[in-house]
Amino acid sequence: MPIKTILLHMANDDAHASRLAVAAALAKRFSAHLHALYIATPVSMPAGATGRAASYGFMAEATAIAHENAEKIEREVRQALEGLPYDWEVEEGDHVDLLAERASYADLVVVAQSAAVRAGERVSLHHIPDRLPLETATPVLVLPPTQSATAPIGRYALIAWKNSRESARAVRAAMPFLQTAESVTVLTVDPPGQHSHHAAALADWLHRHGIPARPQSVLATGNDAGDMILSCCADQGADLLVMGAYGHSRLRELVLGGATRKVLEDLTLPALMAH
Repeated sequence: MPIKTILLHMANDDAHASRLAVAAALAKRFSAHLHALYIATPVSMPAGATGRAASYGFMAEATAIAHENAEKIEREVRQALEGLPYDWEVEEGDHVDLLAERASYADLVVVAQSAAVRAGERVSLHHIPDRLPLETATPVLVLPPTQSATAPIGRYALIAWKNSRESARAVRAAMPFLQTAESVTVLTVDPPGQHSHHAAALADWLHRHGIPARPQSVLATGNDAGDMILSCCADQGADLLVMGAYGHSRLRELVLGGATRKVLEDLTLPALMAH
C-alpha cells in the first residue's frame, strides 16, 4: 500500500524538530498528507523529580508551557510543510492512546526516542516507541535521538527477518521504501547448529516484486540477537531497519530481554516496526 497519510507525533520535547524534518521529507517523497498531532501533556520528566507533589507540580507547569509553545511549534510545522497538505491538532492525554486512535487513518506513524531519556537525564512517562507498535496495526517509524534531518532513509535497507506474522507485516509496510532502495539485505539470526532458508525465501519473494534483495544468515552467539542486528546494520551502512515488533509478549521481553527491546534501547538508525 502506498504511503499517502503520515501521522507525526509532536510534543514540546528535545526531538520534535528532527521528527518534523524527517516527516516533511517523507511527505514530499511520497506526496503524502501529514497529520501533525501535538500533545501538550509532558512526554517525560526530570529524573530528579520524585514524589507525588513534585510530579504533579511538574506535570501542571510543563503542560502549561507546552500550550504556550504550541503556536511557535505550529509555525515551524507550517514552514517545514509549505506547499504540502497537512493539518494540525493539539490535544492532552496519554500519547500512545491518542496516537493509536488516529493511526487507523494513517499509513505510517513517525515517532522518536528522546536523547535525554536514553542518557538517564529524564524519565519516560509514555514509552512511545515500544508501546505504540503493540497498540496499532499501522507501521511505526522510530527515529533515533541522533537522526539527521538531511540523512536519507531507505537507500540501504536491512530486514531483520523471522518467519512470523509481525515480520511479514513489517516487510509489506516497508514496500514503498524497499521498491526504491539501492540495496536490500534480508538478515536472519539462526540458532547454533541450524541454518534456515528463510532469508533466501524472502529474498526470492522480493525479487519477484522487482526488489534486488540479498540474503544473509548469521549464527546466534552469546550476544543478544538485537545486538547482532544492530551490528550488521552498522557493518553494512544501513539507513533503515525493517523488523517485526515483539514476537514474544512485551512483558516477557521486559523480564527476559528480547531483540525488539534491545534494538529500541540502542537504536542508531530509523526502524520501521509492525506487530
